[in-house]
This record gives sequence, structure tokens and C-alpha cells, in this order.
Amino acid sequence: MLRHINNRYTVFIMSGVVITLLSAAVLGGCAKTNPVQEVWGRAEAKEVDVNSKIAGRVISLLVKDGDTVEKGQLLAKIDNRDLAAKANQAKAGIEALEAQLSQAATATSLQDQTAQATLNNAKAQLVKAQADLSLAENDYQRFNGLLESGAVSKQVFDNYSTKYQVAQASYTQAQAAVAAAEAGLLQSQLSRDNEAAVKGKVSQAQASLQEVEVYLDETEIRAPFAGIVTAKYVEEGAMVSTGMPLVAIQDPVNNWVNIKVKETELDKYSLQQPVELEGRDAKLKLPGTIVEISKKPEFATYRATNERGDSDIITFNVKIQVNSEKIRPGMRFKLLNGGK
Repeated sequence: MLRHINNRYTVFIMSGVVITLLSAAVLGGCAKTNPVQEVWGRAEAKEVDVNSKIAGRVISLLVKDGDTVEKGQLLAKIDNRDLAAKANQAKAGIEALEAQLSQAATATSLQDQTAQATLNNAKAQLVKAQADLSLAENDYQRFNGLLESGAVSKQVFDNYSTKYQVAQASYTQAQAAVAAAEAGLLQSQLSRDNEAAVKGKVSQAQASLQEVEVYLDETEIRAPFAGIVTAKYVEEGAMVSTGMPLVAIQDPVNNWVNIKVKETELDKYSLQQPVELEGRDAKLKLPGTIVEISKKPEFATYRATNERGDSDIITFNVKIQVNSEKIRPGMRFKLLNGGK
């Protein structure tokens, strides 16, 4: 009887051991099942610092934190009195040069007309002198032959010889007059060159004025796009240097969410893929589109655990464009539909 009881007790213990081992195996298997991990990201938005391109004193600051502004709206003014004085000085210089240019142009025109008329007259005189010389030469040759034949007296011949000499002198003088008139044209060219030089000075002065006017425009700081003023870095009366930021403006409808995707799951995401995001407030659900998948990894975003013997996993940034007025930079969003 006692022996029978001991056998039943042994069977009961063995059954318990089997149940325990099975339970441990089941629990162990459950422990090895990885739970689905949620993918979270942080919202960001287009935001720029509006800088001053010139140094000076802020005489007017027309916005404050939280103000909504339109593109081109005046935000601040920099003292422009020095630049305005330079602009007036440049305008006066241009007026003086333009007056000088007008005088030079008038002088050039008159000189051109006079020189051309003188040259035309000299050429006409040269043509007449050449004709007179030809006629006098013919008379000289003819009466020289008559003198040799005794048909005319030497007195008559001498008269035509003198006319021939006078014609030669007149022709030489006419040639000199033409040369002088042509030299006058060269002087006229110098006058035109002087006029061109004055024109160059006018153009240079106008370029300097345009540069000053550009700087004058920069004394009025305007919004580069419509948005919200998120920061104000200076106050009225402050001195600012070139490149110093005055305010920051954020675009309320140009925003996105950055998520970090493991290298082992990167193939589940593609450009232009539509996704859905959920904020900390579960009621806030927004659609988005993947517009960028970074080529540059972020190393060891997921650290290894020594207990499991895992290795570090790098991640890549995935940018999801949302463009919603409900988003503010820094908000956290969960990816609902995950990778494809």
C-alpha cells in the first residue's frame, strides 16, 4: 500500500515539472516577441532671422513677439540721415557733370560744323587753284613757244610767266589750307573724346548714386515673407552692425516633422509617400508627405544593450512635409501608418 502511494506521488511531481517547463517555454517565447515600436518625430518650421545690411541706429521698431506680418511689411527703420546726405551730394555732382557734358556737346557740335565748313571751303579753293594753275601752265607753255618763234614779245611772255608763278603759289597755299582744315577735324575729335570722358564720369556718378539709394532702401527693414514674429532681438535706439538680426519670422504654413528611421526599416519609406501623424493630443491627426530621406546617417541612435548582445543601429532622418497651421515647432508627433 505504501509503495503504491509513493508511485502516485512521483508521477504527480513529474507532471508538475513538465507543466513548469512548458510554462517556462511559453513565457520564454512570449518574452522573445518584440512589441511594435512607435515612431515619433519632432515638428519644425521655416524660420529666418531678418538681418540689417547696414550699420546704424534703430530709430523705429514696428513689431513685437507674436505679431502677424505680411510679405514686404515694414518691420523697422535705421537712421538714414548720413546716407540721405550722400545721396543729395551725389545728385548735385551728377547735375554739375551733366551741365559740363551739355557744354562739351555744344562745343563739339560747333567745332565739328566749323571744322567741316573750313575743310569744305579749303577743298573748293584747292580745286579752283588747281584749275587756275593748269590754265596758267598751258598759257606759259604756249607763249613760251610763241616767244621762241618771235611771234610775241618777251614782255608779253613775262606777263604769262608771272601769272603761272602766282598760280603755283596759290595752289601750294590751297594745299596748306586743306591740311590745316583736316588738322581742325582732328581737334574736333579731341573735343568728342573729351565729351565721351565727361559721359563716363556721369555714368560713374549715377552708379554711385544708385549704390547709395540701395543702401537707403536697406534702412527700411521689411518682412521677406508672410509669417509670425517669433523673436525680437533689439529695441529702439540700439546700434546695430552689418548682418545683425533684428527679428525672427516663422512661416506658419511651411512646416514638417522629422522622424528617425532605423537602417533596418529604411526600405519601408519612399519619397512622395503619404503618411498620417498623430500629436500628443490624440485628437490632432494630420496628413503628410515624405519629401526627403537623408543620405547622411546618424550613428548609434539606437544603442546596443549588453544583456542581449545587440549592436548599435544607425538611423536616417525622414522629413514629412505637413504645412498645417496647427503645427508649432517642437511639437511631438507619432507616425500612425508607419512604413509601407
